Formats: sequence, C-alpha cells, structure tokens
Amino acid sequence: MKKFFASALGLTLLVCLAACNIIRNPAVQEYTPGHGNIKGNVDTADFYERDARFEIGATKDGYAVFKSPYDAYTALTENYSSGLELIRSEFNLEPVTRSNYEMYLQYGMQITTGSAEAQEQARFVSSFFDIYENSFE
Repeated sequence: MKKFFASALGLTLLVCLAACNIIRNPAVQEYTPGHGNIKGNVDTADFYERDARFEIGATKDGYAVFKSPYDAYTALTENYSSGLELIRSEFNLEPVTRSNYEMYLQYGMQITTGSAEAQEQARFVSSFFDIYENSFE
C-alpha cells in the first residue's frame, strides 16, 4: 500500500512539474491584422517564409502566438544560433532555454557588435520571443 501511495505521489509531482511548461494561451484563431479582435501587426508571411515551424495564429484575445511554440523554439535554435550566440556573448547571458528567454527578448534589438548577418539574426530573436512569450503568460 505504501508503494502505491509513493507511486501516486511521484506521478502527481511529475504532472505538476509538467504543468509549468503548459501552453496557457494556445492559438485558437487565425492571425489576420485588422480583422476581428486581432492585436498588433505581425508579418506572419515573413515568419513562415523563414521556417514553416514559425506558423502564427492568435489567442482568443487576439494576440499573436506560435501555433506550435515548442516546434518554433526548436526552429529558432537550429536556424538562428549566430544571433542567439551574439546576444549571449555581448550581454554575458546564460545559454537560452525555453524558460530563460526574457533577456534575449530584451537585448536582441540592442546588439552593437558582430557581423551584419548575426545582428539581423539577433533582432529576429527579439521579434521571435515577443510572440513566443504570449503562449505562456
């Protein structure tokens, strides 16, 4: 009986920990600026052309979110490593993770070093995280 309760407690703890990474604001409608309750003016075609995993939808409140935020994050780390590394090194940050991206959001637009390509990637990183964070608030 003790083993059962210990297992149940362990499973409950795992479920609670997993809940910390649950998408709280999923895409429930298409993101079309100027229509309905859509907020902002995100260039969804630009994101999608960069990588199909950057597909953008909108929350019930009209905010832009990635339709699959985990896939979008993976695409970012695969395709924009130069921009991520430039932000990390210029501002002496920890490597980016799904949960510590706030400083990358803030500093990507403030880059002053690196190649033109890496600077463009860093600016895109900020734009990415501006949308990414909407999924988890």
